Amino acid sequence: FLIFAILLLSVNAYAWFIYVTRVDSSITAKVRSWNVMFQIHDNDIANEVTFNVGEIYPGMPNYNDFASIINTGESSGEVYFTIKSVRVFNDVYTENGYTNEELINILANNYPFKIDVSLTNEVVAPGHTEKFNIDIVWPYESGNDELDTYWGNFAYNYLQANPQASCITIEAEVRVNQESID
Repeated sequence: FLIFAILLLSVNAYAWFIYVTRVDSSITAKVRSWNVMFQIHDNDIANEVTFNVGEIYPGMPNYNDFASIINTGESSGEVYFTIKSVRVFNDVYTENGYTNEELINILANNYPFKIDVSLTNEVVAPGHTEKFNIDIVWPYESGNDELDTYWGNFAYNYLQANPQASCITIEAEVRVNQESID
C-alpha cells in the first residue's frame, strides 16, 4: 500500500507541476499596407484611363498627358497597362482585334504623327509616383510631305465636320500588382 501511495503522490505532484507551469508564446506578425491610387489632373479615378486629344496638326507643340499612379502603401507594385480601344479620327482599333503590342505599334507607326503610350517605370515603389503617359509628336516636317499634307487636310476637314469631337481617343486600363516578397 505504501508503494501505491507514493506512486499516486508522485503522479499528482507531477500533474500539478505541469498544470501550474506557465507557457508564454508571443507571436508577432507585420502586415504590409497596400494602397495604390490613380489620378488624372489631381482627380481620383479608377484604373480606367481615357485620353481625349482635341486637335492635332503638322507642326503642333508636342502633346503630353498622363495618369498618376501613387503608391502610399508599404509594398512595391508591378505596373501594367492594356489599351482597350483607340480612335484616331475615324479609324477605330480595339483589344478584340489586336494585341496590346500591336496597338502600341499602330499608334507609333501608322501616321505621320507619333503617338507614344508608355509607363515611366514598371515598378511603383512605396512612397513614389509613376506615370502612365501619352505623348504625341507631329513635327512640321515629318519626312513625308505627302502624308503630312494628306493627314493635315484630313484633320482640318474632320474638325470642321465634327467640331465637338476629339481627334484621338485612347482608352486603357492600368493595373498594379503587389510584388511578391522573397
